[in-house]
Amino acid sequence: MKPLTDNHLRPSRRNASGVRVLEPGDGLEQAERRAFLQALRSHGITLSATCLLTGTGAFSADAATPTGPTSERPTPTLAVGHIVRDFADAYVELIRLLREASEVEHALMAQYLYGAFSLKPAYASIAGYGSPNSNDLLGVAIQEMQHLGQVNALLMALDASPHLIRQDFPYQPDIYPFEFNLEPLTQVSLAKYVYTEAPVNGLKRSKVSSPRDHQFLDQLDRVLGGSTRPNHVGSLYDRIIQTLQEYISTTPKRAEEMKPWLAKLEEIKREGEDNHFLFFKSLFLGTHEGFKGHQNIWSLAPNDPAYPSLPLAINPSAFVGHPNQIKDPLALSLAWLGNLHYWTILLLTDAAYSDADHTYIDLAKQQMMGPFLSLARHLPTLGVGMPCEPLSTGYAPCRTTAARLRFVSSMVGESNQLAQQLKDRLPADYPLAVGEAMMSTLTEKRAQYA
Repeated sequence: MKPLTDNHLRPSRRNASGVRVLEPGDGLEQAERRAFLQALRSHGITLSATCLLTGTGAFSADAATPTGPTSERPTPTLAVGHIVRDFADAYVELIRLLREASEVEHALMAQYLYGAFSLKPAYASIAGYGSPNSNDLLGVAIQEMQHLGQVNALLMALDASPHLIRQDFPYQPDIYPFEFNLEPLTQVSLAKYVYTEAPVNGLKRSKVSSPRDHQFLDQLDRVLGGSTRPNHVGSLYDRIIQTLQEYISTTPKRAEEMKPWLAKLEEIKREGEDNHFLFFKSLFLGTHEGFKGHQNIWSLAPNDPAYPSLPLAINPSAFVGHPNQIKDPLALSLAWLGNLHYWTILLLTDAAYSDADHTYIDLAKQQMMGPFLSLARHLPTLGVGMPCEPLSTGYAPCRTTAARLRFVSSMVGESNQLAQQLKDRLPADYPLAVGEAMMSTLTEKRAQYA
């Protein structure tokens, strides 16, 4: 028998999204059509066969003929080119969609962080300095963190658990038109970000009139290779808003509490489709002021000193035995330390939601702006970026506050121990004192639950 290795012990990870989209022209296979029709028929609904056989039209209320009790009838919201609805109950469907939105926001945040830290020092103003805004990459990543926080706050308001897990890279949810990867910033990666942040009509030729906009669309098509499929990120938030409205209408006693969330969700959608889209468009075209007027910046060879980004590894891993394992021993150790800080941030964030204690958020921010940021800026000098890998236990592995504190204290203890071992190889701005102070705070909190 072969000895167990890290690979044997590492659980498999789901790299597919639970949100599915039917594209124009998609058809259901015969067995799937039959099963779908039988399921609807059991709820007293019949559909025109042409909806399924031709792949045209939509499964909508107009296409359904109710024959059973209203209380048993699911809303037939399945539509070609739209997000598939899984559950008739608005509450269950809403929680499902919010959990998927959380994973997407988390993945976008990680990609934008990786791109920011791949930039060379000459383009520091494009990378950003850590304040939320829509004019630099770190600022946009922080806004994605805020979106992640708002989605989880709504989950908590619905008495659901927070959801901070994301899938491992590469990862391709149906609503996103490209595979998620941690990769350095290039015109190709920027084309993907432009495409996914675009408003519904932002890339339709029939909706633009100026020659400059048509040239932009031509350039985008050339870079993407014409193999894209429709972008449904905005559709996810549209569906969440619709489902929340349905939940409010069927749960009037919670209407006053839930209605303000509609505006918050609209703002998340607007921030992406307006501000983030225009920002990534300016980077893609090379017109952002951070390029300092350099003409055709992306036409430079990647080995040109003026090329914006470093040639970092794609989807690096600090797990020993992983196919993309970082080879350099020092970079591997520092990347693992970065993972420990990343996991600590998410464990603290989950604890803040679960225990309604803002102290944990303050501790998470200290980790983010201190040791995590220091390592994220330093690792690219060693040829890799911060891997930000998923933690196999998830970020809510314990049932009680006392157990949560023990778990996160152990994570902080591991990072402190490794940092001490690497003390002479850490970046100059790595704040060793942050970990020591954090352990002291957590020890005091643990004493309250002893």
